[in-house]
Amino acid sequence: MRKTYSFLLASALSFLVVGSASAQQRYLDEVFTTSQITHIPDVAYGYNFSQYVPAAMGGPMVIPMYADIFMPDTSVDAEASRPVIVLLHTGSFLPQGMASPMGSRKDSAITEIALRFARRGFVVFSASYRLGWLANSTNLDLRRGTNLLAVYNAVQDAKVGVRAIRASKIVFGDPYRIDPNFISMMGVGSGGYISLAYASIDNYSEVASPTKFQYSAAGTGIFGDSVNAGDPYVDTAIVGDWNGYGGEATIIGTHPVTGLPLVDQNQPGRNIPLYAGVPHNVNLVINLGGALGDSAWVAQGDAPMVSFHSRYDFFAPYYRGMVNVPIAGTFFPVVEVAGSHTAVKIANTFGNNSVLGASSLTDSYSVKARSNPHNIGSQENIYTFNMLPPNASMPFRINANPWDWWDPNHPLTANETNPNLKAQSLLYIDTVMAFTMPRMANAMNAVGYSIGQEEPATLSVTMSPNPTAGVAYVRVEGAKVNRVLVMDILGRPVYQSDVPQVREVELPSFAWPRGSYIVRVETDHGTQTLKLIRE
Repeated sequence: MRKTYSFLLASALSFLVVGSASAQQRYLDEVFTTSQITHIPDVAYGYNFSQYVPAAMGGPMVIPMYADIFMPDTSVDAEASRPVIVLLHTGSFLPQGMASPMGSRKDSAITEIALRFARRGFVVFSASYRLGWLANSTNLDLRRGTNLLAVYNAVQDAKVGVRAIRASKIVFGDPYRIDPNFISMMGVGSGGYISLAYASIDNYSEVASPTKFQYSAAGTGIFGDSVNAGDPYVDTAIVGDWNGYGGEATIIGTHPVTGLPLVDQNQPGRNIPLYAGVPHNVNLVINLGGALGDSAWVAQGDAPMVSFHSRYDFFAPYYRGMVNVPIAGTFFPVVEVAGSHTAVKIANTFGNNSVLGASSLTDSYSVKARSNPHNIGSQENIYTFNMLPPNASMPFRINANPWDWWDPNHPLTANETNPNLKAQSLLYIDTVMAFTMPRMANAMNAVGYSIGQEEPATLSVTMSPNPTAGVAYVRVEGAKVNRVLVMDILGRPVYQSDVPQVREVELPSFAWPRGSYIVRVETDHGTQTLKLIRE
């Protein structure tokens, strides 16, 4: 099918160099019908050099990245600033059909999840990203190194996608009517790896220092260059940094068919930076069945993480273990990683997930998640599925992705426990949404939304002086303060007062950088969220 470049891609070329709860509440509940959702397919949001384009398709070259957009139709939705969900598909970082019947932004589960978010009032950006690595190479360095590169490139692409979304608001007329202050990311399978890496990789040493991310012997590297033992697989001079900057390719012309840049492959650079200067931070990442490349990637202040995982997943570990990728009936071990439970536990320990308010949630899904016997420590923000493989001697015959379904006639289904019945998979997606939405609502409330809060009419909360250059005071009438939490516009805690049962709280802002802050005031009669400006 012929694809038309959107205004996002055209513009990218220039970037080379709080209310009461109700029965149906937007964002928590579906308030639009499917017929009221606009679906814009095949929007080209960016492009970059791909090392693993098959020779039959032209070999290594610059390729475009596309997204499908789902959103409430603007003719029925008056909201002018709508939060965004970025969806990333599964597929083992390989073209669809090589390792799995899935591997596309048009996968059944991805489309279903996109529609569910859109019917709740979100704008959904279901994105593709660069694929390909030497999954069945007998050379461990090439297998492991190209896998790390695939994850790294996908993170770069996802950041271009987030920047493109914000650029649509800031520069290009806001065609999707998005709120640039709240963008979340959900990844399924390999998309889950991307979402966790997106939230956690923020310096070169994280992908260069661990021995498992270095060549074990001298030889030919993943780009055909000579390497020594101990050299990192990822060379930022070639591929750029984790944000998609640096390692700039030398452009020598335009491809006669695609119209995209031609890269001089005799020069080291292989990266094309896009949307330079546009922010790419996200407020929350959600992982379905992925894992974290290294537990040391998580640091205090990273974006909050929520995960869903099958305890007996053979392909991606729940705690820690080896990633196994199936190719033509053979399983290739790749690298040891930190599983979903480990990643979320670390994020909880650092306080990164405090904004999600999970410990105060008493819904049946949260209670069940805490009490799961495999959830050691009753960690918040992880939902565990306990399915066992039908035959213990064949652990790979495990339903590790119960939310997915696909064509039962696909040849790769022969070695899978799926295809799931669609009805069964929809029930698992019900669980994903039910567990996710209260946590997402709390993250949204942290940046000024007001979702699912019951505030009595007699409750009065004031804050003065506002703006302030020093001390501000929160005063409450009709209730007593239990806790005041101050966060920056990214939802990161700045100050907290836990002195209970008072009517006035002092906020000493002398050391805070100038800007806007969200002040969440929790009382014995409800919660209110205020905005404070520090001059």
